[in-house]
Amino acid sequence: MNNKESFLKNRYDPVNNRTITYDDDSRLNAVLSLIEPRVDKIKVLDIGCYDGEISKRIKNKLGNCEVYGIDISDNTREEAEKKGIIFKSNDLNEGIDFPDNMFDLVFAGEIIEHIYDTDFFVDEIKRILKPEGILVITTPNFLSLGRRISYLIGRGVYMEASLTYPKNPQPAGHIRFFTKDLLIGFMGCKGFKIEKYLSDTINFIGFRSDFLAKVFPPLGRSIICRFRNEK
Repeated sequence: MNNKESFLKNRYDPVNNRTITYDDDSRLNAVLSLIEPRVDKIKVLDIGCYDGEISKRIKNKLGNCEVYGIDISDNTREEAEKKGIIFKSNDLNEGIDFPDNMFDLVFAGEIIEHIYDTDFFVDEIKRILKPEGILVITTPNFLSLGRRISYLIGRGVYMEASLTYPKNPQPAGHIRFFTKDLLIGFMGCKGFKIEKYLSDTINFIGFRSDFLAKVFPPLGRSIICRFRNEK
């Protein structure tokens, strides 16, 4: 196991090192607003499903669906399966271990910023997603208001020197940094048409406003997009 794989398995382990909660989660609410219920039964994939909680909420929103979840940490399996998610341990560096054109909807929440070979990652999503299928993707906004102000005053928060430094806040393992235009342009060159773009919240040192993120999404904490697979 290499250093990056070991880091991800331990950093995003909901059993031994829970770092994600869902209380008052504006990003999750924004994601669910982009997912529309369907009459026909569909197949859904949650990439980096963690404990399966988001997968479960997507399943509840859609109703008639079969939801699969993949994660590099096998410790997520038990919790995900308890929520009715079909779980598979999967290292994304080796591809997405499903057949071509299997899924109607793919969700990749806070994943692409961890990926070195993003060309391969997006090509794999395109391969397993049906023509006209939907991809919902989220990633931190490099040009959020909080980042702009912190860099302007020389604080440089959310920066990591390595997988171990600094100790506080704990490194997240981000190696890619996106703006709205960069993400939409990149996905467009891969054959994904943008259908909707929004953000979740604007925050900085104790200040937070979900409303302002709706009015000024380029300043929001997250980039949240729904794309259609144009094959």
